[in-house]
Amino acid sequence: MTVLWVEPSYWNTVLNFLAQQYFTDSHATCILWHPSFDFHLATAEPLPLIIMDSHRWFDHSDGKDVYNYRGKQDEFEEKGIGYNDWILRLTVAIEASHCETFLVFQEQIPKFASSFYHASMYSIWRSLRNRFIFVYTEELIEENDIYLLGYILQDQPNILLVTSKYLNSSIFDIKTNRFVGPRNFDTNPGLVEFDLLQRYDAENDEIIWDGGTKSPLSVKMRNLKGREVVIGIFDYKPFMLLDYERKPFFYDRSENTTEVAIDGTEIRLMLTFCELYNCTIQVDTSEKADWGDIYTNGSGYGLVGMVLDRRNDYGVGGMYLWYEAYQYMDMTHFLGRSGVTCLVPAPNRLISWTLLLRPFQTALWMCVLFCLLLESLALCVTRRWEHYTDSPSNSWMDSLRFGCISTLKLFVSQGTSYVTSSYALRTVLVASYMIDIILTTVYSGGLAAILTLPTLEEAADSRQRLFDHKLIWTGTSQAWITTIDERSADPVLLGLMEHYRVYDASLISAYSHTEQMGFVVERMQFGHLGNTELIENDALERLKLMVDDIYFAFTVAFVPRLWPHLNAYNDFILAWHSSGFDKFWEWKIAADYMNAHRQNRIVASQRPNLDIGPVQLGIDNFIGLILLWCFGMICSLLTFAIELWKGQEQSVL
Repeated sequence: MTVLWVEPSYWNTVLNFLAQQYFTDSHATCILWHPSFDFHLATAEPLPLIIMDSHRWFDHSDGKDVYNYRGKQDEFEEKGIGYNDWILRLTVAIEASHCETFLVFQEQIPKFASSFYHASMYSIWRSLRNRFIFVYTEELIEENDIYLLGYILQDQPNILLVTSKYLNSSIFDIKTNRFVGPRNFDTNPGLVEFDLLQRYDAENDEIIWDGGTKSPLSVKMRNLKGREVVIGIFDYKPFMLLDYERKPFFYDRSENTTEVAIDGTEIRLMLTFCELYNCTIQVDTSEKADWGDIYTNGSGYGLVGMVLDRRNDYGVGGMYLWYEAYQYMDMTHFLGRSGVTCLVPAPNRLISWTLLLRPFQTALWMCVLFCLLLESLALCVTRRWEHYTDSPSNSWMDSLRFGCISTLKLFVSQGTSYVTSSYALRTVLVASYMIDIILTTVYSGGLAAILTLPTLEEAADSRQRLFDHKLIWTGTSQAWITTIDERSADPVLLGLMEHYRVYDASLISAYSHTEQMGFVVERMQFGHLGNTELIENDALERLKLMVDDIYFAFTVAFVPRLWPHLNAYNDFILAWHSSGFDKFWEWKIAADYMNAHRQNRIVASQRPNLDIGPVQLGIDNFIGLILLWCFGMICSLLTFAIELWKGQEQSVL
């Protein structure tokens, strides 16, 4: 009789031991199946498992897969996203199955590590509780094989590495990546150090060596031991600012110097966070003055592009809730409220030939004309029926001429040479004079008030008036209108978007002195204004601040997908808001780094300053009087010409 000896496999024991500790609270577990490892997960509670066999992916090109990947492939190709089989399958697994924990074997480890970040970035669904178990045996390692390379091995804290010398070994080393401490940016950037946590004997189901609290997963995030956090920054007060004189200095990766100091309402938040969790701040000033934008293929430029490329860990600076950026990055809880408004041309003093008509409104002028007409008729009728004992009655034409001329003379406070002995006509003349003197007195008072308190033309100092005036408004970046959702925006906001223009900083500074346009500024949560440095002090005299916002949004910080500090940082933000430090820091930083007089001057420009003092008079100030005088002279000349013509006719006859 032949006896078959089956080599025992203890992988089932050790992997079930680890899965029981780390996988039970996840949505789903993805297992990258490997035929050389004989195991079956059988935990106390059933786990939702997704089995992925990478060795058979190419055999399913005939459409016999359990999932139709064609739709996701079409989406990638439409957006111009480069992908391979690993990225495609992992993206679908994360998005459709909500995998949070992953079990990967042997030569699959480097392929998984190089593809998982892209898959998590392209997936709509995301998780902050990812855990990984990487498994390999030294027996199957071929020459020149390097497994422990990849971004997630350096940047994810919840990684376990299970190794053995032989495929049928019963002793396993359980390790974890170091994560804390300085990162290997420049020297051996692919090198990942692992610490031994435990040595597990699967045959006897016991831990034969325990590293204690040397570097357990539960305490990695509590003390980062100087791990670097890279911040992309440019000078944009008061959100973030650069200073080359104050201390402490931070290392600038783009300039390779340690001569830059940073501060700001949103930068100080990260500075305080690193004080609590013992991390080191480094900065990158390679993007001088642009937030950037995201392309549909998942690439970008500016600050957000640096976050996408993993050159930066933290992108701030008054960044709004941009949906395009959220598709490929993560964002923190809100940091504050910011309103987009404008400095618009201040209203000029309204001077025109109609100045003499402004004391009375149109309806009141109609009443005055009606009153003068009644006076003329009253004087005409009274003069017509005026009777002397020694003279005949007056004709209607003479009476009408008398009524009109006397009314105009009385209205301008002029006397008449006509002498009457009729008490009726005297009474009507006195009544007309009293009415006219009241009208002229009221008119004089109104005109004096207009000349004392000047009337200003309408300024485009509100959202609606900016739209009505069709005023061009400008900024240095397209980011000022990126936040606006054209599908839900109202017609006024859509109209304002059409009049927005992008100019560089020097051109905006020049236009602020001459051009009739609006210049974007940012109104912060507690009243201070950002993005005002482009406008010089002498240009502020001709500008005023809008009384409301074009739109407002909440500011956030953008971080890469799978950023390991996001949970702790969000909790810290909520505590910061609850403590009231958000208001204190805004006022403190504005007082330290911004010109308080300039800020107050801009805010005060919302209210018109009528204390303009003496001004040099010009032709516009009395053009109305000149036109009235010209009109009177023309009428007089025409009347004189008519009288001469009639006189000549009578002399001929």
